[in-house]
Amino acid sequence: MRVRVIQPDERVPVRLSPTQRDLILERAFIEPELERRLRVAESEGASIVARLTLDDLDELLGAVAAEANHAGDARLRKRLVAVCDRLRDVEEAHADDPSSTRLVPLFSVPKYTPKQGQYLAFIHYYTKLHGEAPAEADFRRYFSVSPPSVHRMVVALEERGLIERSPGQARSIRLLVDRSELPDLQ
Repeated sequence: MRVRVIQPDERVPVRLSPTQRDLILERAFIEPELERRLRVAESEGASIVARLTLDDLDELLGAVAAEANHAGDARLRKRLVAVCDRLRDVEEAHADDPSSTRLVPLFSVPKYTPKQGQYLAFIHYYTKLHGEAPAEADFRRYFSVSPPSVHRMVVALEERGLIERSPGQARSIRLLVDRSELPDLQ
C-alpha cells in the first residue's frame, strides 16, 4: 500500500471519537486556530472528522505526545497515547513530498493484543452475519466472560481507536480497523 501524496496545503480527514477530540481540547496546548478547527469539526456518524494539513497534524501530534509524556495518571497517559497512535497513523499515510513516499510494510507490529484481536474479529464476523453490531451480551456469550470484562474490553478498544460507538445507542460499535489487519476468529 502506498502513501497518498497530497498538495502541501491540502487538508486530510482526521477521524476521532468525540471523547478523543474532547481529550485533546481539554489537555493539549495547541494554537487557537487549530483548536477552532477541532471545535467546529464535522460529525459523521459517531465520529468527529477534522480536516487538517500535515503541518497541523504534526503540531497536534506533538502537543498530544507532550501531554502523554507528562501525564501522571496511567489511565490518562494510556488514553493520550491511543490518540497519538491514531494521529500518527493518519500522518504516516500521507506525504506532501513525492520523494518521501514509501511502501508501508505488509507485516507490522499489531496495534492490539491477541485477545483484543479476537474481539475485533468477532465484531467483524458478527456484523457481517447479522447485519448489525454485537451487543455486550453477544460478546459475553461467545467469549464466556463476565459483563464487566466485556465492558472493559469495549472501552479499551475504543480508547485505542480500534472501534467507535455512539454512547447510549445499542449495537452502535463500528470497526475502524481494515479487515486485512484482523486475525482469524478462533
